[in-house]
This record gives sequence, structure tokens and C-alpha cells, in this order.
Amino acid sequence: MRVSRPVSNKPTTGISKAKAAPKGGFSNLVTSANSGDGIEQTAPNAAAGGVAGVGGVESIMALQGVDNTAERRNRAMRKGRRMMDALDRLQLSILDGHTSQSHLGLLQRALSEVREESGDDGLDNALGHVEVRTAVEIAKLERQKKYSR
Repeated sequence: MRVSRPVSNKPTTGISKAKAAPKGGFSNLVTSANSGDGIEQTAPNAAAGGVAGVGGVESIMALQGVDNTAERRNRAMRKGRRMMDALDRLQLSILDGHTSQSHLGLLQRALSEVREESGDDGLDNALGHVEVRTAVEIAKLERQKKYSR
């Protein structure tokens, strides 16, 4: 299953400055609540400061969705291995003389996975060739299936 990150049309905004609390706002509340019960009163200039704003959810999601070159390369390598494994299984089944629809499905699933650019030109070129070979083998199997009926 592939999970893609949501795309937002609006740019993310930076952290904004916190608004200053009203002078003595919190300390006045504490003073009035504690008056008369023997608890030490707070100083008027010890007002609570505002909390610094946190960036939007979009910026957090964007940070989690950042791909580096090594991750993209690893995903591309795994896709290439899956396609090569499917082609190897097909080759063995052809040599045994027992090709089946499961081989066709396996090849189609391997080819249908979305491939992103890995950042490595040699790897992308090799994967392109493997995808073409996989597509050719799928076409051969579908043609064989069509004429074997």
C-alpha cells in the first residue's frame, strides 16, 4: 500500500511571535482567588507570558514527507529486485514448460508499482530497461493466452 502525503495549495508560514499577555492579567486572577486564605500573593509584574506559536500541521507533515536520495534509491532498488524476481520465476517456469496465469499477475503487479526517480541516473536507466523487458514478457504471455484458447 502506498501512502502519499497531502498537498497544500497555500505556502506554509513560519512561527509568529506570541502576543504579549495583558499587564498583570494572570497575576490579578491569582491574587483575587487567593485573597484571604493566607497564601503568599504573587508579584504584579510576574505575569504569565504567552506560549510561542507552533507551525501548522502542514509544515509537520512536510517534514515527515521529506525524502532523501538514499531512501528514493532504496525504494527503486526494491522495485527492481521485485521485477527481476518475477522475471526469474517466469524464466524457470518457461524452462519447465509450465507457465501459468500467476506468472502474468506477478509480472503485472511488479510493473504497475509507481516508480519515482531515484536520483541515480544509472539506476534509473537500468530500471527503465527492466520495465521494458517486463512489459514485453507480459505482452508475450497475454498473446500466448489469447491464442491458446
